[in-house]
Order: sequence, then C-alpha cells, then structure tokens
Amino acid sequence: MTQIVVGEADAVRAYAIHMAKGLNCLADGEKNCDCLSCRTFDSGNNPDIIFVKGTKTSGIGVDDVREQVILPMATKPFKYKHKIFIVDKAETLTHAAQNALLKTIEEPAPYGVFLFLAPHAHNFLPTVLSRCSLRKLNAPTAAKAPDAELAALAKEVSETVHQMDMLQIFALYKRFEPYKESKETLQALLNVLYDFYGKKITQATMQGQEPSRLWFNATEAITHTKKILSQNGNTQLAIELMLVKLSGKGNI
Repeated sequence: MTQIVVGEADAVRAYAIHMAKGLNCLADGEKNCDCLSCRTFDSGNNPDIIFVKGTKTSGIGVDDVREQVILPMATKPFKYKHKIFIVDKAETLTHAAQNALLKTIEEPAPYGVFLFLAPHAHNFLPTVLSRCSLRKLNAPTAAKAPDAELAALAKEVSETVHQMDMLQIFALYKRFEPYKESKETLQALLNVLYDFYGKKITQATMQGQEPSRLWFNATEAITHTKKILSQNGNTQLAIELMLVKLSGKGNI
C-alpha cells in the first residue's frame, strides 16, 4: 500500500497513526488495544513503524530516503506483518529524493506500506503521483460527485458484503459484470468503493475511535485489485477475490 494523504496536519497525522496501528495490531484493531504492537507504538519503540524525517532544513533529501526508507525496506519486518514508513511533511521531499524512491514504491516488498503526509499534492512529481493512491482528508469544495450508479453499488457493497455467505459473495460479482468491458469505468467504481472505506476510517479517526481492521484490509484489497486489473489480470477472479477479502472471510 502506498498512499499520499493530504489535508490539515493534525488530521493526516491522526489518520496515519490509526492506519499504522491498525495494520500491525495483533488484536484486529480493537479499541484501546493493549497488544504488544500497539504498546510499543505508543511508547515510540515499534521497530516496524518508521517515521521518516528530513535531517536538513532544505527538506527530506536523497540521503534521508536512502537511510530511512530504501535500506530498511531491504529487510523483512522484525516482528509484525508490515513495515510501515510514515513520511511527515512529505511536501518537502526534494525532486532528487522522490526520484530515488521511484523503484521502491513501484515494486514494494509485500510487507511494505508507505504513507506520505502533506497539506497538498502540488509538490509531488507526476511519476510519484502515478504510483500512489491519493487520499484527501479535506475534500475540495468543488469536487466532482461520482456517478450515482457507481456510488450506489459501492455503498451497497461496503455496507452488506461482510454479512454475506460465500454463495452470496460470488453472486455479487454479477453486479460488476456490466462494467468489465470498460477499464476506465471499472477503475472508477473501485475508486468510489475505496473512498467509502477511506471515509469510514477518517470519520472514526476524527471521532477518536479505533477504525475497524476490516476497513484497513478492504483498502488494501481494493488497491491490489486495481493493480491486477491495470495489468490485464482476470477480471472475474480479481473481483471475486476482492469481495471475499472485503467480507472478512479471506486473508490478504
């Protein structure tokens, strides 16, 4: 998972903290969790959650990303499922540093998670933006509303799939079939579906609640499915597997 999270500083940091804790939580993101991963995170000693910072006033440079991201990514997590890199003030990444990160974020290890926190996405190179999903915590006032039909289906899936048995889940794929002939429309549908889960996480975070681990898993599953479809993978298999994961009946 690689995200650029934009919005007010307190909001993006709160989102990143809940995201990181939820992904590595040993108790499925329970509220007020006291598992070892969450305790070590709260004490600043979690070895698999890394805060990346610039060492110079000019911003986060090439040496910073090599020492704090690229080299650590070469080794597997010490104890937990993911190795998570939280890049605060990511808008200060120099262009050289962003170029140095391209290969790492384009072909991340299966355990790698990157969260780039910034007030806006203006300073990111197009090559970086194309390799990340963009999460806006402060939706723009003139944001274009998603197609009503896509929004209705995404809302239905996000609210009901976890209540379905396996037969119902596989039957749900039929609802996606009308869109499979258009890659653009299918990707748009997955974007809307991703946004539904992202809003659940954001709302819980802003209310001081622990987001459900199921929502984090859902965003991972949708991102993975988008990548498979962009590479011309089997549409039916990819969507069916995604729906199983969204239901909570499959492991990522």
